[in-house]
Amino acid sequence: MKYKLHGYMTVEAAFLMPMVWFSLFFFIFAGFFQYDRCVAEQDGKMIVLRASEMRGKDEASVIRTVMEKGELAGKKKLLFGDNVQKELRITKDRVKIKISGKVNTILGGFVKDEKLSVFSYGAEYEAKKYDPVQAIRICRRIENYAGN
Repeated sequence: MKYKLHGYMTVEAAFLMPMVWFSLFFFIFAGFFQYDRCVAEQDGKMIVLRASEMRGKDEASVIRTVMEKGELAGKKKLLFGDNVQKELRITKDRVKIKISGKVNTILGGFVKDEKLSVFSYGAEYEAKKYDPVQAIRICRRIENYAGN
């Protein structure tokens, strides 16, 4: 009795395994990308909230103080993204921040197209400056409506 071996399983595996590996690495990279995006956005939210609570200071000192305290992205917390741009604007009654960043992919050396070698994200947050007098007035109105 002679055994015959067919090579169809080897050929199918040769076609299938690169797709499996690419899918696996893509999902791992997507998780890293989402982590970097979440860290940068959390940093932006924290900066906006801290800046909205500061009163009686000029814009430059508020920006300096807030940026020194709340730099999650600047403390090497990002996995793949190395450049996060933050643009903070402070007006009389509002604080606004725009965050944008890029995450380099592993395709950078293989692909010449900029869109495929870098994934980018962006977010914008705005907060109203905290006014203690107005907060007390709102609380008193709520007490009056509730019937004390």
